[in-house]
Amino acid sequence: MIKVCILMSTYNGEKHIGEQLESILTQSVKDIMLFIRDDGSTDNTIKILNEFSKKILQKLNSIKVII
Repeated sequence: MIKVCILMSTYNGEKHIGEQLESILTQSVKDIMLFIRDDGSTDNTIKILNEFSKKILQKLNSIKVII
């Protein structure tokens, strides 16, 4: 089985972060580790990431989100 590790860095990305995360989830590979590092965003990026992690952790065991 293919395993994928994604390293994502964010900074004030509220306009696009949701689309990026949804794109990751729709990939054919399901064994994903997603590491997200924020560089001090002053918009709603962190809020969006926290909501995403709660939503995903409830649905999937194979995707780990570390913020």
